[in-house]
Amino acid sequence: MNKSTLVAKATLHTFVKWSKWYTAMFICIFLVIVVLVSYLSTYDWSLLQGYLQSTRIFFLILGLMSMRGFLEYFVSNGVTRKDYFKGLASASARLAIVMTIAGLILYGLERLVYFVAGWEFSHAWPFMEQSLFIQTVAMLSTFFLFYLLGWFISAGYYKFNPYAGFGIVMLCVAVVIVHNRFWGLDVPDPVLIWSNGLSSSPFISVLLSAAFIAGLLWLLRQMTKNMEITA
Repeated sequence: MNKSTLVAKATLHTFVKWSKWYTAMFICIFLVIVVLVSYLSTYDWSLLQGYLQSTRIFFLILGLMSMRGFLEYFVSNGVTRKDYFKGLASASARLAIVMTIAGLILYGLERLVYFVAGWEFSHAWPFMEQSLFIQTVAMLSTFFLFYLLGWFISAGYYKFNPYAGFGIVMLCVAVVIVHNRFWGLDVPDPVLIWSNGLSSSPFISVLLSAAFIAGLLWLLRQMTKNMEITA
């Protein structure tokens, strides 16, 4: 077993442990919300919406934590920067798949509860009108993208000065706005009006997400290739 595989295995083990705690907390909070509004016949907020919005922040935080501690630990144990990069990229992609599947299971259970209880399912969020396939691809790409954005921000501050780091943050904000707009997640219609025609095409959205992910992976590889370990 090569070192990048070992890095991926160890990192994924750590990420999964944190994800279990996160998922348990999310379910508890969601159940509290359901109980508080159980007297209503229609909800304007769904589990899928809450899960996607909170889990992408969870992935962003994981990315932010993936630079200093992980890099210093693995390099000090004889792991090359290339294996560190490949291992963390692999672990985060696998975790994105796992958390997407978990979200779909929770969403299915929510729909079942609505059906049994006779509640009306709200489609106030436009993304709810998309097909299950589109929702799945959007979740998977969003989770992985947010991890890479967090990693990119962390690497920027670690490698460069705070001013460059702030510039990277602004760049990441722009990426998030465009990504959300094309997938129809949570950006108001007045924003990026020029993309209305393009955002109606799932194919364009997939290509855009793939381009963002590929670009971030390339940038992260270049930034971590000769990264110095700082005290």
